[in-house]
Amino acid sequence: MKIFRAFPPALICLALVGVAHASSVLPALLDDHATSAAAIFQGTVLKVQSYRNAADGLIYTRTTLRVDEAFKGRCPAVITVVHRGGAVDGVGMTDDAAPQFRAGEERLLFVSRRADRTLFAAQGEGSALRLRREKNGALVHEHEVLLNTLRHRSRPAITSESDVTDQAGSLPAGSSAIITAPSGDNSGTSTNGLLAGADGVPSRFILPDRGEPIPYLVDATALPAGITLPQALNAVSNAMTVWANASSFRFVFAGTNNFGTAAANINNNDGFFRIQLHDNYNFIPAGNILGEGGSWFTTGLLTNANWGTGGKVSGMEFNQGLNGYVVLKHTQAAMQNLATFTEVLTHEVGHVIGLAHSSEVATNNAVLTNSIMFFQAHADGRGAQLNSYDTNVVRIAHPTNAPPYSYDRVMDVTDASPQPSIAGINELELRGYDLQTTNLTLSITNIDAPHGTFTTVGNLVRFTPFAGVLGDGARQDPAGNGYYELLYARFAEGTNASPYVKLRVVSLNYDSDSATDGIPDAWMTNYFGHTAPQAGDKSRASDDADGDKLTNLKEYIAGMNPTNKASAQLATIYKTNVIQWQAQAYELYEIQAATNLTSTNWTRIGNPVLPTSATGSFNNYYNPALPGRFFRVLKVP
Repeated sequence: MKIFRAFPPALICLALVGVAHASSVLPALLDDHATSAAAIFQGTVLKVQSYRNAADGLIYTRTTLRVDEAFKGRCPAVITVVHRGGAVDGVGMTDDAAPQFRAGEERLLFVSRRADRTLFAAQGEGSALRLRREKNGALVHEHEVLLNTLRHRSRPAITSESDVTDQAGSLPAGSSAIITAPSGDNSGTSTNGLLAGADGVPSRFILPDRGEPIPYLVDATALPAGITLPQALNAVSNAMTVWANASSFRFVFAGTNNFGTAAANINNNDGFFRIQLHDNYNFIPAGNILGEGGSWFTTGLLTNANWGTGGKVSGMEFNQGLNGYVVLKHTQAAMQNLATFTEVLTHEVGHVIGLAHSSEVATNNAVLTNSIMFFQAHADGRGAQLNSYDTNVVRIAHPTNAPPYSYDRVMDVTDASPQPSIAGINELELRGYDLQTTNLTLSITNIDAPHGTFTTVGNLVRFTPFAGVLGDGARQDPAGNGYYELLYARFAEGTNASPYVKLRVVSLNYDSDSATDGIPDAWMTNYFGHTAPQAGDKSRASDDADGDKLTNLKEYIAGMNPTNKASAQLATIYKTNVIQWQAQAYELYEIQAATNLTSTNWTRIGNPVLPTSATGSFNNYYNPALPGRFFRVLKVP
């Protein structure tokens, strides 16, 4: 978001310079912009490469450009600029102040120096205008006027700062070939008003699909002069509320916290939004920028299937958002106005949840110019206020009809001859959930099964090992990514589809019984000291060795100890705000309720639980408006 003053007629074309994702900035006339830049040049993007900086853990992108014409400074034939953001090893990071370069683009860059001498566009897209051409190859009129204006400026003497030949880049292989400019408008990478990553795929946060709120933390260690803590927290709340009211988003305030670093530096996959109401850590690169907002997200669609980790909404695949951040420049005088402070917050949160600018150029389209996501700040007292454009775009990614969701599953397989055909052995049910409907369709893809075959009947998935495949290999860690067999699955309700989930076979266990009971030798040996079931010690599948009302087969399926009566998937804590029970880690459980114990109509409450330890926990289940209910925990088959 940028705030511009009125321009002299000769300089009006500078209004075309916008910020691709960016933040609110103060006015900058062409003369100011040109004077502050170390060098100005027109160039063609040759190569874009992202990397992770070991010093701060952030992702940066190094862009190599061919210099086609220099307007200020001494430039090499090929030059390199560096900006925060990009994608590395399946993880992406957006940064409001970073231009979204694509190979083949023509750009007009106003570059500045960092302390380490690297070059960057200090105002993001505002310092890296994407040039456009007519069908005949000529630059569009307003861009040609801008270049001519720069050509006719008096050229300052070249100083050490403006001699940028030290940032020369190497010419990529094959770059002498003709480069075709990418299609699209001059606003940078955008998909229907949404920000897209380097792979062209937008991202979204999936927690609201489950009806669960995204927690946000606020670092209010410093505030703009004249704004109190209650006012600031209320401004954040208002910004969150307007986005929630327009979409499926839900937020919950998780408290105030001193982050100890710039909010963008924190990427621990915890799903939190971190709102930093100050820039004490000098994260914002230019003095006239009022704020930055961005997110960390996964990158890359599933190979072959092209499924997204963020699901599919109205036919569009998404990456999954991991964390969000906002940083505000609290020392700027413009931020001392509470309404403008709130507007900037609302705009930046829009970037966090995936929205691009409504327009990167000055336009007579009132819908675009009145949008909270317009590239210029309105500073008209509106505060947290969306218009129809903002509402329509946020619903592309986060519709009120939220997509389905599901959960990763793991399976332990018993390998025997003949192969067992017993309910609960070598099979499980993949379940999909949806806030609006139960009419879901399961799809599976990318099967990797070297030791057997997967078959499905409805949502029941069964694995049959090949004859002669001996098991008892090491059990893969269910918390990791290892597997013996694998498939990917998702649920769809017609318009939308869930993020994909994985079903992993994590162990292949041999059962030497001639008439297999489905219980592997290793389990029998661990609990009974022998492999063959015996009547004497009640080690047969149908026996109840410890008298806890669960057969040994059910104990095996449930992940319990058949020789310990206290190990029987029992509830260990039962209070009005929490239920805890003995669980098998990384198995799926549903909490169900009914009005009486003889009911045949047990209904699921809340979302399923996928415990990461031997204890399952379900919080805040009690509803005083529905008294007299009984509860039970169901291990999903």
